[in-house]
Amino acid sequence: MTTSGDTRTNSYVWRPSSEPHLVTRVAEGLASVLFPPRCLLCGEETERLALLCERCTQELPSLDGTRCHRCQEPLTQEGLDLCRACGTRDRGFDLARSLGPYASGWGRLVRALKFDRERMAARFLSYCLAGYLTHTRPFGHFDVVSYVPMSRVDRRARGFNQAQLLATGLAKRLGLPLMALLAKEHRTLPQAGLSARERRENLRGAFHLIRSGKGKVLLIDDIFTTGSTVEACAHTLKSGGCKEVFVLTVARA
Repeated sequence: MTTSGDTRTNSYVWRPSSEPHLVTRVAEGLASVLFPPRCLLCGEETERLALLCERCTQELPSLDGTRCHRCQEPLTQEGLDLCRACGTRDRGFDLARSLGPYASGWGRLVRALKFDRERMAARFLSYCLAGYLTHTRPFGHFDVVSYVPMSRVDRRARGFNQAQLLATGLAKRLGLPLMALLAKEHRTLPQAGLSARERRENLRGAFHLIRSGKGKVLLIDDIFTTGSTVEACAHTLKSGGCKEVFVLTVARA
């Protein structure tokens, strides 16, 4: 993707290349008759138990406009290639990319996964993440896939870590190793409603290494807002020896 966001999302939505097994086709056909599948976004009937209809899949937007080269924050001043945060401090991560804006179908898919526990959304989104990396290669080579951890209390309350689900599906589709490199020490205040500085303070000391690394890490999360969470994770990873940290999220707020 270019900093102007010219790449269209529908060019990298991942689709399985092989036909499903006969038994799978029969089972899906029976299920679609008994329980006609409907698009999660528009409610129209879909084929083969698909999460989204073809139209909604094609209309998922990419990020447009002139954006920061490092984190994709919108830029309003001519002649700049970095936002204020990326230009004035060490953010830890080397590059961050998102599939599209949170205020779109991407955000609805993330909410369906996180709050409605729609596991098919995780499968679909991991396909999209894999397709994006395959078609655009924004980070070049990286050695391992990891994810932003949750505290034990928060994970127990939700029942899963959505970032881990996305990273697991992505790593499997790309044939890359998945490693849990970080743990979250304690619960923190919800980031929503906090300023950028308050978000950074809220996360100070929240993450610690459970395994050190020496290569290039792809860090997965669901949403990039101010970048405070992935910034804290990236600093921790680099303190443990990671050479570079790339961030990939579904949506950018």
